[in-house]
Amino acid sequence: MNSYFLQSALLSDGWHRHVRVTVKDSIFERIELNAKPQDNDQSMTHVIPAMPNAHSHVFQRAMAGLSEFRSSEGDDFWSWRDLMYRLANRLDTSTLYAVAKACYTEMRQAGYASVCEFHYVHRSREDAQDFLTHSKTLLKAADEVGLPITFLPVLYAYAGAGERPLSAEQKRFELSTKEYINLFKQLQKELQPQQQLGICFHSLRAVNQQQMQQVLKALPNDAPVHIHIAEQQAEVEQTLKHLGQRPVAWLFEHFKVDKRWALVHATHLDEQEVSMLAKSGAVAVLCPLTEANLGDGIFPMPAYQAAEGRWAIGSDSHIEIKPQQEFKMLEYSQRLKYQQRNVCCDEKQPHVGTWMWLQALSAGSQASGGIGHGITKGSRAAVIELFPEDPEKQAELALDDWVFSDRTQSIAHLL
Repeated sequence: MNSYFLQSALLSDGWHRHVRVTVKDSIFERIELNAKPQDNDQSMTHVIPAMPNAHSHVFQRAMAGLSEFRSSEGDDFWSWRDLMYRLANRLDTSTLYAVAKACYTEMRQAGYASVCEFHYVHRSREDAQDFLTHSKTLLKAADEVGLPITFLPVLYAYAGAGERPLSAEQKRFELSTKEYINLFKQLQKELQPQQQLGICFHSLRAVNQQQMQQVLKALPNDAPVHIHIAEQQAEVEQTLKHLGQRPVAWLFEHFKVDKRWALVHATHLDEQEVSMLAKSGAVAVLCPLTEANLGDGIFPMPAYQAAEGRWAIGSDSHIEIKPQQEFKMLEYSQRLKYQQRNVCCDEKQPHVGTWMWLQALSAGSQASGGIGHGITKGSRAAVIELFPEDPEKQAELALDDWVFSDRTQSIAHLL
């Protein structure tokens, strides 16, 4: 049992001064407010909970910074995707393991408390019939690093809307619904402590309604459900053409979308879809650095915020692995789109850094399927300690400074 005296700590209801915590086996056992330090306490300055990473394609870390050149006249997400396919098809099991272990280590060091791994490079390069080994490899890497993982094996059946056959470059992603259910059930036997499974559909482009229904019926009805949706305008246009509705509207009409669901990106929403998503209690998982890098677009935060929608963040392609940079990109993109400052906040919490951190922490925990996050009894004691240049700086300002400048330093801890 270890004890810590926190000069300031960000709890679920905001900042508190003089918080004393006791920790056993890296789990918070007790939280005391307005406390006094004890002789055996370790002292810490401004402390925030480490952040759940709600969306990851870990293998894409291998191409970070290596696709920043024009490959076609109209270079966009779709031309980048061709480069990503080349990378995916070069990966063997040992390379995937090395990339994953390094990337998960970076996440822990950057202040991510857990990861939702959206995995679709299923088939081994060594044996196309083996669609289990890569999943086991990623679970092993996360376990060895000590990073809790919500593992999301992906159903991926088609190349595009209208059930277009997969290209040769996509064949390693392919699973039938029977294979998918089999994979899920085999992985249930492989899980270590701090690991769990979720259900995952790549996108409405890559699966059909019948496949989704079959999987949801066969697998646990309390597992989180993740899906890419409305990331690109071209995707919206494809869905309108082949399904007759915009992606989010179609999903809500055909499935009971509730708190189990995490809709990744959801960049291009109309007014009705904003309302649907917010009212459902599902989580919009935003990946601001990747969305900016790929030219996806800008999420309609003010409308979603007004509707009290829930949202989390993910590092997705891992172009950078810094949660504070995801928040800065999110806020700055809103400022550019709406031509105003301090968009991601409200009257109750006017500090942008604090408002964003609390919003994404809560919804990220939900998207992770119940992994405990935050400075609260029973949660994993994963925190980030902030060190402002001025030790007397107010905690809210220290967090803002960390997000928006490089003056405040930080260290991620597992207590």
